[in-house]
Amino acid sequence: MRLATVVAAESSGWRVRLGTQEQVLSLDASVDPALVREALESGARVLVELCAPPVVVGVVQTSRALRVNRQGRVEAQVETFEIHALQGATVKTSGAFMQVKGSEVELYGTRILTRAREVAKILARMINLN
Repeated sequence: MRLATVVAAESSGWRVRLGTQEQVLSLDASVDPALVREALESGARVLVELCAPPVVVGVVQTSRALRVNRQGRVEAQVETFEIHALQGATVKTSGAFMQVKGSEVELYGTRILTRAREVAKILARMINLN
């Protein structure tokens, strides 16, 4: 095993720098290509197995990641939290959901509450209440 730096993505594989030389290597089937793209962007190292031919077998994690614990919970304490979805995003529980698609936001639940300590503003052109 050796550490390498991903230099570029190519049609035939990933160009990596092993010491002073560069090689185009394929990925092991167990490695997610998106993980290697992130390593390319961040400069994180990849693990290369020196078999014949050499192959990328993993990425060295250099920052914290969100993890699901054994009870199926994700708990994190962060400064800000952003998700950028190209098509849409949905947050669901067994009896309610919030869905974002394009410029629309849909809320569904037995009760929908809005609370404000000081001022609550609703800006709208038209409000339809069914």
